[in-house]
Amino acid sequence: MLRILLAAVFVFSVGFAVSANAQEVSQRTQTLLAALDKTKYKKKEKKNISIEVYVDVKNEAVLKADPSEYSGFYRAEGYSLDLRVSKDGTAAGGGTDNNYESTTQAAFKLQDARIQGALLTATKVYETGEKQAFEAVFANRTVTNGRNPDNINGRETSFGLGFIQNAGTGTNRVFLERN
Repeated sequence: MLRILLAAVFVFSVGFAVSANAQEVSQRTQTLLAALDKTKYKKKEKKNISIEVYVDVKNEAVLKADPSEYSGFYRAEGYSLDLRVSKDGTAAGGGTDNNYESTTQAAFKLQDARIQGALLTATKVYETGEKQAFEAVFANRTVTNGRNPDNINGRETSFGLGFIQNAGTGTNRVFLERN
């Protein structure tokens, strides 16, 4: 009887830990998506001339049943990532980062890379030996632009990998589009 009770407690504990981890991954994914979203509206008027600019960037997580489908080459101006993902969610790869403060590029390799849901976590190891924690989300990014929210000129959606780069005194939203 004691064995059955201990087995039940063990199964319950493991199930609770898995559920708690899934909730944490989901929360981190949503937090990162919210940080990548951006809305900008500017209106300038001088004499008889009025200029309005509206840009809205929204990101939505992309969950794939087979994590190996995230494999591919991702790129943005000054950034790249060649990512190889196994069916179990382990990943490997490398690429280049742009140091937007000094406009130089730095090559890196991913270490201990893992995908859970739409969240990629890893450590970037640069050629200099410097290590940096890395967290990114696979997302569909929709960019809407126009004069104002009621006068939209275009809307474009693309799939890729988004992350926040902290460098020096500022932060940079980066979206690497899959090629």
